[in-house]
Amino acid sequence: MAEVVQSHIEEMLPEVYELQQLGILSSLEAKSVIKTRTDFEYKMRRRISKKQDFLRFIDYELKFDKLKQSRLLQLGTNDVSEGVRYRSLQRIHFIFQKCLRKYKNDIPLWIRYIKYCKQVASTRSLALAFVEALKHNPNCVELWIMSAKNEMEVNKNISAARSIFLRALKFNSDSPELWKEYFRLEVLHVEKLQKRRQIMQACDKPELAAADDFMNFKTAKIVFRNAISSIDLTSDNLSGFTDVVQKLEFNQDDLMKFLYENALKQSPENPFLWIKLAEFVITKDVSKTKSILQTAFSTVQTFECLMGIIEFMIKFSEKLGDILNAMTDFMGRSLDTLSLIKPDNIVSIGSMMIANNLCSFLEKITEVALKKCPESKSLWLYKVHNLSDDPTKDLEKALEILPKDPEILFEYLNSLAMVDQVKCKSKWEEIIKESYASPLITQYLQFIYASFGLVDARVMFKAVQNWHTIPEGTVTELLKYEMANDSDSEQVCQLFNFLTNNFDKAENWKFYLDYCQKNCPEQFSSVLWKCRKSLSEDQIANLF
Repeated sequence: MAEVVQSHIEEMLPEVYELQQLGILSSLEAKSVIKTRTDFEYKMRRRISKKQDFLRFIDYELKFDKLKQSRLLQLGTNDVSEGVRYRSLQRIHFIFQKCLRKYKNDIPLWIRYIKYCKQVASTRSLALAFVEALKHNPNCVELWIMSAKNEMEVNKNISAARSIFLRALKFNSDSPELWKEYFRLEVLHVEKLQKRRQIMQACDKPELAAADDFMNFKTAKIVFRNAISSIDLTSDNLSGFTDVVQKLEFNQDDLMKFLYENALKQSPENPFLWIKLAEFVITKDVSKTKSILQTAFSTVQTFECLMGIIEFMIKFSEKLGDILNAMTDFMGRSLDTLSLIKPDNIVSIGSMMIANNLCSFLEKITEVALKKCPESKSLWLYKVHNLSDDPTKDLEKALEILPKDPEILFEYLNSLAMVDQVKCKSKWEEIIKESYASPLITQYLQFIYASFGLVDARVMFKAVQNWHTIPEGTVTELLKYEMANDSDSEQVCQLFNFLTNNFDKAENWKFYLDYCQKNCPEQFSSVLWKCRKSLSEDQIANLF
């Protein structure tokens, strides 16, 4: 190994000597360069070499070359041998190639080398780099695309670029990116020929004839048809093809229409494709939009399709005009056939539809959803809060299906209270005896206090104990009412005793002690004694 390293160092000496003679390197710098390169050469050739050593050597040589070029520019001399000018580039190529022979499957390293070849205009090395990289990494789509673009954009060789894409697709036929770039290649090639034809015609010069089929994007259309049969036609994948066509300078409506129509043939149940076709058609012929949307709704009977159509109608409401009403009528009549309708979907689009004056249509959708999902509490509540003309009546219907749901019961009783408080109280008394009504005890107390006063609230509190275990929140709520009405301290203390006996918590004892300190100090010591028996010393300390 030492002999090989020494041989390489000796080959560097004439270059370093010439740089020293020209004043580009000082004597000390020249020695430093030789020593650094010697160290790196040994590291590259040791039995277990590291990729990081190769990369550091490359970075060192790149910085050295940049410094050398900068000092040559400062000196303004052209009397420099080819070895001095290009030896560093050759050495960097050599290090890259030696590293890549060891790390053949390192894609980022190959890409870095390819970019370096482009930077220094090493066309031969670039071509060899693409060949080697693709030979060892045939499944790397990025490398194939870079190679094809180099042929198309740099070498201006459409045939070679097309050949690369065809070889790439043999290994990666399911890659959307590869198909998109191949399609872009064919489309842009035809666009260049169209521009050339336009210029030649303007100059009255004869032009080589090109087949009409080819100039009408026949090749690009074949690529697209093969692409949609090989890849999943998602919204992002289709957008990759349509974006290429939209950026063309010439009007290519026929090509855009071809994309959408063929995509729909391949995936007729994809709602996104129908909406995209409608967006394209509405800019050309508004009258055809209605039939497209109706066909979409009849073909793709899913809520996602309905959602897309609604968003489309809102977005283009001004252009649609009378068609908007016709579409809502049509979809309203067809809603019963809609599948996969979910209550959460209704809630998600409800506010959007209300804001855009589609309340009547939203009511129809909600009715259909309730037929399909009658046990959906969220849907019933959404209807009551946003769409109902008679909330009490709708809540009664909901209770026929969900008679024991506390939330529905509370909404119903709240609604009834606004109409007839006496009837509401009677209904409360009937419901509260049931076991499923225990979550509503606090709300019952709030209703009684707000409607009939503190005395009735006390009566209700005692009565409810016959059927349920009183929750902590109900006791604290009644205590607040008692204190707000400056009730007798004995009455309040009895309630505090009930609270602390049933819910022995530090915060409840603090609540009790604070009340005694302000309103009945004579009771404070006895309450504190009870508190000390119930709580630990640490809890007592935290109270004060």
